[in-house]
Amino acid sequence: MGVAYTGKIRILIVEDEAIVAEDLELAVTNIGYEVVGRAVSADAAVDKALKLNPDLVLMDIVLRGEKNGIDASREIKEEIDTPVIFLTAYSDVGLIDRAKSTEPYAYLVKPFQERQLHASIETALHKSGIEKQLAESEEWLATTLMSIGDAVIATDGTGSVKSMNHVAERLTGWKQEDAAGKPLTDIFKIMNGGTGEEIENPVTTILREGAVVELADQTMLIAKDGAKIPIDDSFAPIKNDKGSIIGAVLAFQDITERKHAEEERDRLVKELEAKNSELERFTYTVSHDLRSPLTTIQGFANVLRMDLEKGKTERMEKNLKYIENGIIKMARLLNDTLELSRIGRVANPSEDVPFGELVSEALEQTSEQVKSCGVEISASADFPAVHVDRMKLVEVLVNLIENSINYMGDEAHPRIYIGYSIDGDNEDETVFFVRDNGIGIDQEAHEKVFELFCKLDRSTKGTGAGLAIVKRIIEVHEGRIWIESEKGKGCTVCFTLPIAPDR
Repeated sequence: MGVAYTGKIRILIVEDEAIVAEDLELAVTNIGYEVVGRAVSADAAVDKALKLNPDLVLMDIVLRGEKNGIDASREIKEEIDTPVIFLTAYSDVGLIDRAKSTEPYAYLVKPFQERQLHASIETALHKSGIEKQLAESEEWLATTLMSIGDAVIATDGTGSVKSMNHVAERLTGWKQEDAAGKPLTDIFKIMNGGTGEEIENPVTTILREGAVVELADQTMLIAKDGAKIPIDDSFAPIKNDKGSIIGAVLAFQDITERKHAEEERDRLVKELEAKNSELERFTYTVSHDLRSPLTTIQGFANVLRMDLEKGKTERMEKNLKYIENGIIKMARLLNDTLELSRIGRVANPSEDVPFGELVSEALEQTSEQVKSCGVEISASADFPAVHVDRMKLVEVLVNLIENSINYMGDEAHPRIYIGYSIDGDNEDETVFFVRDNGIGIDQEAHEKVFELFCKLDRSTKGTGAGLAIVKRIIEVHEGRIWIESEKGKGCTVCFTLPIAPDR
């Protein structure tokens, strides 16, 4: 989760074209944000950003004067870490490469639509929030580590242990009285965490050459009980007042928490990148597929208007029907889009339920369609129980049954079989499947069919969102889904689910 913004989001607009700036301010306000100021030049943008401290800056790249939006963004970033979205009417590669150096949160190519602006702002704010949260976590971790006492071990001139503090005792597993007089190489054993190979203890080199040594990254301490602890450490010689080496001191600290924090940071960054990529694909797909019915509606509305102006009424009913069909298609697309967005956010509690009951409910819901299409449908009799959202899994089966029916083609004896198998090669994983003897799917389309609004045959019913919804539901249940099929040889949709524990 990112940093939560309280109140209205405050946005600074930097645009030197007055009409464009007015339109942009209107769009920003309509979305529900607050415009705290406008600037027409790079210097003015920097001044206002420092004075107003907005939550986000919408920055035109090409501005009046010697400086451009890239220069302004760089200066703002040096002073206050405010997210910037670049606005440009150009797609020049050199310009984009220069802009990348300021690490903007998004690009919007003019002209753009209000929903694109909204999506870009929300994405930028979320990404900025995540980055600030990560920075705060790293700062907190660094402060915490600085306040923790290091483990310290001192040796004599021969490399034997003379003393060690309580932190060193705890990490190595050796008590001071047991370690005293023993070679440091017996007490402080280290290995390379990446390769698993033991690392030579550098105490002999320290005593001979008198140099300070810091061990490499991924160094791990092997404690007395065999536990492996990631550490930071350094060796330094101990010298008397004449400069002669009389021993060595080793200071080290447990960096387990820091390693965990770094791993968590990397995980969050990867998750954010994946979410941003998913959002981009989702936004493009939705805007592309919604444009088709809008074009239909607009086209026939124009024809209808012209016919009315000319007093022609014979085509009105037909044109109105086209418009109604376009509206119905758009409504279906929107409903499926909303359904997909709710999965994972709105869910019923999971419960243990026999998979056979889910199959029975799905068959009941599809009985009329199965009967009207003359499909012979059968299922296994001894399904295991699963731990799932009952309503969502019935929806999965209904979608898969309907999908099989839609892609039967001209099969004279259409058949569907719902079953399961045990994958002995994968830790006895239970794999459920819906198999048909329809037209099948080419190998190269096995992944594509799970994309939103994908229809391999445009003449079939539905919006093409069914398998995308199915995939999302299965993934929310931490399962996998895939297709086994060849063109003309039927199709098997396989998926895994959490199995209910034996009672």
